[in-house]
Amino acid sequence: MANKLIDNGLYVFDQENTGSGRPEKIKPIDRISEIIGNRFALMALAYVAFGVAILIYTITLQLSGAAGSGVSTDKGVPRQYTVTAPRGDIIDRNGAVLASSAEVNSLLLAETGMDEIALNEMLLELSYLFDQYNATPVSKIRDYLSIEPFSFLKNDEDVTIWQTSKNLFELQEASANVVVTHADKYVKLDPQVFFLYLRKKFNIDGNYSNDEAFRIIMFRYQIFADSWAFKTGTPVQIATDVPDELINLLLEQNYKYQGLIASKDYRRVYSPMAKWSSHVIGYVGSISQERLAELKDLGYSINDIVGQAGIESQMERYLHGQIGKKPYNVWTDNMSDGAFYSEMMGFNPVPGADVYLTIDSRVQKAGLDAIKDYIEKAAEAASDPNNPKYGYKTASAGAFVVLDVKTGAIIGMGSYPDFDPNDFILAMEGDAQAKEQVEYYLGVGEYKEMTEADMPLWNRAIMSQYAPGSTFKLVTALAALENGFITPNSNTVVCISPIKIGGYPFKCLEEPNGGHGPLTLRQGLATSCNIYFQRLGFETGIDNIDAMGKQLGLGELSGIDLPGENSGIRASRETKRLLRENIHDRLWMQADTAQSAIGQFDNCFTILQLARYTAAIATNTLVTPHIIKEVVSEDGTVLYEGSTEIVPLNFNEENLAIIRGGMRDVVTYTYGTAYKFLNKFITTTKIKLACKTGTAETGFEDRRKEFSNGLIIGYAPAEGEPEIAIALVVEKGEWGSSTAVIMEKILMAYFGVPDPNLSQPENTTPVIGDMS
Repeated sequence: MANKLIDNGLYVFDQENTGSGRPEKIKPIDRISEIIGNRFALMALAYVAFGVAILIYTITLQLSGAAGSGVSTDKGVPRQYTVTAPRGDIIDRNGAVLASSAEVNSLLLAETGMDEIALNEMLLELSYLFDQYNATPVSKIRDYLSIEPFSFLKNDEDVTIWQTSKNLFELQEASANVVVTHADKYVKLDPQVFFLYLRKKFNIDGNYSNDEAFRIIMFRYQIFADSWAFKTGTPVQIATDVPDELINLLLEQNYKYQGLIASKDYRRVYSPMAKWSSHVIGYVGSISQERLAELKDLGYSINDIVGQAGIESQMERYLHGQIGKKPYNVWTDNMSDGAFYSEMMGFNPVPGADVYLTIDSRVQKAGLDAIKDYIEKAAEAASDPNNPKYGYKTASAGAFVVLDVKTGAIIGMGSYPDFDPNDFILAMEGDAQAKEQVEYYLGVGEYKEMTEADMPLWNRAIMSQYAPGSTFKLVTALAALENGFITPNSNTVVCISPIKIGGYPFKCLEEPNGGHGPLTLRQGLATSCNIYFQRLGFETGIDNIDAMGKQLGLGELSGIDLPGENSGIRASRETKRLLRENIHDRLWMQADTAQSAIGQFDNCFTILQLARYTAAIATNTLVTPHIIKEVVSEDGTVLYEGSTEIVPLNFNEENLAIIRGGMRDVVTYTYGTAYKFLNKFITTTKIKLACKTGTAETGFEDRRKEFSNGLIIGYAPAEGEPEIAIALVVEKGEWGSSTAVIMEKILMAYFGVPDPNLSQPENTTPVIGDMS
């Protein structure tokens, strides 16, 4: 059969025997002729030749190196370098760009085989040129070492970790009796000794001054930190913000400044409006070793800048983009026979995608300005010797959330103290003032205690949990209504003061000697009577109250698309059992229910949760808060959309209606806790408002001589179709009702109402019924 398959001798399986009994021997020349005459063989040879050519080109492109220090102005050795992708923009709901990328010139240094003496000479000259042209040198050693005066900029522990790193110096920790010198293998905690070690390591001539030596060390360290990549053809960045004039000068003298490559880099730029949303946007910084280990397989390198907080961190993979690759040519004399490769070859980077947010920068500014103004006035009042609480620690921090009640879109989210994300960029570039600011943000050195108190990087709106105080009374009311303990038509509770509940004495804060007497639910909400809700909560039971809080999203993660959300805590039998160390304290008591019903005891929630729960009261649905509208690639493709999942709650609308009515009474009736602060706004603007105030004790009022936290929640418009829910807190704000002035500013910003300085009541002493 096989004989029928052959006619050219290439695929012979067997042949008919000749007279000799063996196949006829084929001559080599005949074999060659047969191969040449076969089209399949020619195709195979062509593929092999092409593959070899590609292999040779790739090796040449990536691994070629120059061995000498001479020059050539028309021939070069080809390699390739990474081209950074511009980071995607971050844009608010009105189209205002909050974060963008600005193109800057960058200088890279590639291996040319230059000897150390010549290399050091060239680096020193470049250092002076960078000063002359205001270019920014790139060197991470300045994060650790200074020579004016000699000092380490990190603590001993961090310096030891740095010097013992296997990827860097690989020094060893010395035992107590070892005298460490610059020439040994031990960790050097004396900065001057370490400086001498670096001079020796980088073969820096003794004739150079300390300043000259450190200039050289800055760049030699950059090379050393990534030495393997440098030796195999990957250039190292040594300067950014390089003006065009200097770029042209250096490239015109490529014979003198060997290995220099001009490239484009991108600096993160934050607009002035970004500071109003700093906790939402976050900031960027150098990639850590831990993060690099996570992202290395995705093309990240040790020199990358990545998101460190907020949206910058949450959407890092979308914002980062994809790097490009371009060939470059190293000019040398003994490589004059090398090939020249055009920079048009390689592939371009893919810009990062743009992230569109739901926040309104006008609302952001209004909320933060109002909190700052409140804090300043509170500090002024507390410093008045005529103030009965002169010397008390007063308002110091705050947070707010503004939520679209229909979709869950976050229109506003602010936290104070805040920070300027631009400081992190400027600090990386050596700006002294920015470095000082970043030290404060991070709590470094002398700023440790101040930062622990201020927590400027902490997004209080989602990371901190607060006792809700009287703002929780809506939960108790709805639990009682939904479980039939009261009805919309029968909801009177008698306020008696003092009164014992579960053997524990309680007093009405407004009417401590006798109480209010009979109150309806709407009156109880408007006056924020504690006894009303403590008695109602006792009858309703903690299990029903806890279940209602859970339905309304309190003590539960909301699923917001920001990192660091706190789940909060609901007061319950199980929570008490888990939180108490003493077994005798784990049993649930009747007085615990009374305290929990007015938003105290173990109840602690985030401001975001309070805003979400307020929206649920307004709409009978539970929305999913989200701050990202969509993520759009360069070609317009929508890569991601924020979650708009809505859960129907199906509460009895008559039950919700009476609670909403009580919230309107808070601002429309003279006995309402926010009447003095918001009624004028309502009557002037005709915007109906429903809200609930809360003053939550922290337990430190007497011990630390500080005020309680002030909170307020609300939604608007309160008639027709509600649009937004607001929740806010001022830490040590004294009264929840007085924080209404902040809500007013936020409402004016959202509804576009001019600020006629409405909130100036003659008597600012708040109604104390909201005090829990």
